[in-house]
Amino acid sequence: MAGEGEKRGAMEAEKGEVEKRGDVAAALEEGKGVAEAKEVAGGKMVILWSSLPEKKRYDVPEAAARLSVILGHMLDGCANGDDVVLPVASRTLDTVFEYCSKHAEATKSDSDPNPSAEASVGGVNTAASENLEDWDRNLVDRLSTDDLYDVIHAANFLEIKGLLDVVYQRAADMIKGKTHDEIRATFSIANDFTQEEEDELREQYAWIFDRE
Repeated sequence: MAGEGEKRGAMEAEKGEVEKRGDVAAALEEGKGVAEAKEVAGGKMVILWSSLPEKKRYDVPEAAARLSVILGHMLDGCANGDDVVLPVASRTLDTVFEYCSKHAEATKSDSDPNPSAEASVGGVNTAASENLEDWDRNLVDRLSTDDLYDVIHAANFLEIKGLLDVVYQRAADMIKGKTHDEIRATFSIANDFTQEEEDELREQYAWIFDRE
């Protein structure tokens, strides 16, 4: 009797261990499925770092990173595009990646096979496009002159054409209708002409100065 009891106990213990391993395997498989689902839903994430004034980590959707020609080449040329350090300040990259993430998400939304008839004309979601243009303007309007200058340099370095168009337009709006003295003041440009040189230029290009 004692032997049979021990045998049954051993069998029950083995059964419990098997069930436990099965539960663990199921949990692992479920976790794997959740991770895969997240990657499918949000796309692959790329890890990028700022370099100044301190290293700041950015987890950027690959679709957003590929709005930069430079980052796109990096991703295509490397088996693992993670942990790329960019020679750009974190304050500037905050704006750059905010723009890229917004436009990547908008592009994904525009690929909806069933856009509303009211918002679409000729296959283009005009309402969404107008909202995005407003969003772009609000993004750059909040920048100081120094920050705008830094974003222009970063967008040029990373070759993000859409962002360059937005910041160039902002700079053009800041210049429009201003005299050359007002432009100098706006962008803190020092006047390195002597009074004689300036008088000579005013005489040579009088037609320009007469428009001020």
